[in-house]
Amino acid sequence: MIKINNLAVLQARPEQTRHCPVLFIHGAGGTGRYWKNYLSFFAKEGREAFAVSLRGHPPSQRVEGLAHVSLEDYIEDVEKVIKWLARPEFVLVGHSLGAIVAQKTAENNPHIDALVTIAGAPPFGIVPSPEELNVELPYSGTLVRTMWGMMSQKPVKPTFAMAEKAFLNNIEPEERKEVFSMFAAESLVALYQVAQGYPVYPSWIKCPQLVIGCAKDALAPASLQRRLAEYLGADYIEYEQFAHLPMLERGWEKSARDISAWLQEKCHTPQ
Repeated sequence: MIKINNLAVLQARPEQTRHCPVLFIHGAGGTGRYWKNYLSFFAKEGREAFAVSLRGHPPSQRVEGLAHVSLEDYIEDVEKVIKWLARPEFVLVGHSLGAIVAQKTAENNPHIDALVTIAGAPPFGIVPSPEELNVELPYSGTLVRTMWGMMSQKPVKPTFAMAEKAFLNNIEPEERKEVFSMFAAESLVALYQVAQGYPVYPSWIKCPQLVIGCAKDALAPASLQRRLAEYLGADYIEYEQFAHLPMLERGWEKSARDISAWLQEKCHTPQ
């Protein structure tokens, strides 16, 4: 693990470097730990692989006032990691909330070789359908939508029961508590920004882009991912077998192989 000021970055090194490195950015309440499968996979593919835990997310340093940390702070974290690692180019892979951070980081950034979003937060916000309004989800539910949540001054973490419905629904039952332990509390301000929408300008993103959607995803439905791909002008892959955590669900290797193949097709300059 690398420590960059207050940030912890997990790393997997290839035996021989054949392609530019990849930086993974976790989603709401996540940590770099849940990229463990992808880290080892992409290192074996010949890429240095890094996974940052954003500020306040273990094992990064605890942050006082986490409830008020913003997307701008997370974007600053990623830019700090990229600058410190000092590689000529990076592939950015962002999941959920981390996808909007990755999109913003890629704007007008000549060091980003490709951008991949997985079950990503879109720039146009998350507006629940009438059916979803009756479902208590941890990050798009009452705590984010109501004034009480904004006034509580505390970060949000779902209960295990909520997580089972929202993002552990496709994880093997015997593995759910272990996966849940990889999650922490999240900033209310950042969640509010995601829910309301955060501007991204597709014309400012010059690199190839891939959006991944998953049919079983209860938090970031595939319909939302199709809209995101259209908005960005990105390539699109949709999986019937996955939900919100394809990097941890049974058969995760399929998604990793597809991302790797897409990168090899779109990124022609090994580093």
